[in-house]
Amino acid sequence: MNEFKRCIRVFSHSPFQVRLMLLNMLCEMLGGKPRQDDPSSH
Repeated sequence: MNEFKRCIRVFSHSPFQVRLMLLNMLCEMLGGKPRQDDPSSH
């Protein structure tokens, strides 16, 4: 739980673009697919 709190603290002090980047990474991890939905890349 400490890790989570630290992540939240870092997140809350991050600039907006860093937050967007982290959210994108999180969505990719949760979704399990790359951001670009390109069938030819597989």
